[in-house]
Amino acid sequence: MASDDPAGSPESAEFARVVGAGDRDGLDAVRDLVGNARVVALGEGAHNITEFHEFRDRLFRLLVRDLGFSALVTESGFAEGLAVDAWVHGGPGQVGAIAREGLTYRFGECEPVRRQLRWMRRWNAGRAGRAGQDASPRAGGARVSFYGMDLPGSSTSPGPAVRACLDRIPGRPGDGELLRLADLGGRTEAAVRYADMPAVERIRLLAGLDELVERAFSLDDEVARRCAASLRALVQELEGADPFPAQPYPRDAFMAETVEWILGRERRVLVSAHNAHVRRSPLDGRPMAGGLLAASAGAGLVVIATTYGSGPEVRFTQRSARPFDCEVSLGARRLAPHCVEARLEQLADERAGDRPGPGGRSAVVADLRRAPDGFFAGVEGTLAGGSLDTVDDFPAAYDALVHFRRVTPVPGAFERLRAEFAGAAGPGGPKSPRSSKSSKNCKESQSP
Repeated sequence: MASDDPAGSPESAEFARVVGAGDRDGLDAVRDLVGNARVVALGEGAHNITEFHEFRDRLFRLLVRDLGFSALVTESGFAEGLAVDAWVHGGPGQVGAIAREGLTYRFGECEPVRRQLRWMRRWNAGRAGRAGQDASPRAGGARVSFYGMDLPGSSTSPGPAVRACLDRIPGRPGDGELLRLADLGGRTEAAVRYADMPAVERIRLLAGLDELVERAFSLDDEVARRCAASLRALVQELEGADPFPAQPYPRDAFMAETVEWILGRERRVLVSAHNAHVRRSPLDGRPMAGGLLAASAGAGLVVIATTYGSGPEVRFTQRSARPFDCEVSLGARRLAPHCVEARLEQLADERAGDRPGPGGRSAVVADLRRAPDGFFAGVEGTLAGGSLDTVDDFPAAYDALVHFRRVTPVPGAFERLRAEFAGAAGPGGPKSPRSSKSSKNCKESQSP
């Protein structure tokens, strides 16, 4: 029989434990959840959180060493990620430039990410010449790879994928002009330039992209074809292709397809993206990448979301229909009683075995497959960008939750974000919206 207080019931002790945020115990609890899964999808409740990056780094190292995982797949551009993979395999360059240019959404501009890439490069350097010697799928010895699974140019500019395609296929007259048209600049700059692009120029760009996609798909180069697929999905996003309500957005469909493609090349992979992308259940009626992947991976997929109770929260206030025309503010997270974060905070408060980590930090690791009856009663969803992402059935959406009680922002991330969005409005401030299908809602563009 379920307890009147699910957070403090004996059953809850079996499905959740409170550990120090940096403890090995937390990693071991997650490893026990993995089993024989080929894909571990690790979500994050917000971007640019230091503790989430650090946890991913530590978890990936454990999965590589103990369970033979061979690739890290991130919510970043597929085309841009090719240079990162080359670097972790010993290619030239400095990690700062590689991370800054090879990870989109500016995710590479923080030390925990650079630290993870340096570790991957060192791991591979220690295994040079051992290719083919690590036959056991559970032996931690194989070299590791890096992949992006997302659209190019932070989902606003086709330039990086056009360049990657052209580098891999036979050239034709007009390629230089296509690259000039496609290279729209940084994320917010690209969105504004595309929205303001004269109709004749936009028609030329779209025709050139369509022709490039056909050229790439006519060849046997799998990487060029994946870059071309990213261009096709990006055009659908830029042109505001609105699938039927029960259909996925092109971006999530591309991410799921890319992970499936990667599984044809790698033995076991860790996938990292926002909680909204990795969930198995639909969000607002639409299948997400995790749900699409679950259809093919089945029991071979384990989905873990990360959340937090106290720390920074970025909020967006739309000023106009122009792309990225938002007021961006940073405040402290406030927990509503109907969010899962509040329920996990209650569990941690009432658990006698609460063991804080360094600086008093602690985390809750919850196996949702063992959640006691009534634990999620009254819980409506998980927080994202100051609002609530509805979750009707938590165990159906995620296999586990890792909840950090207190987190900190990546240094400088908010300041960069605010400057980037301020630049989208231009020196004259917000302008009247131009008729365009490419206008992006601020929260949709940044939060997930």
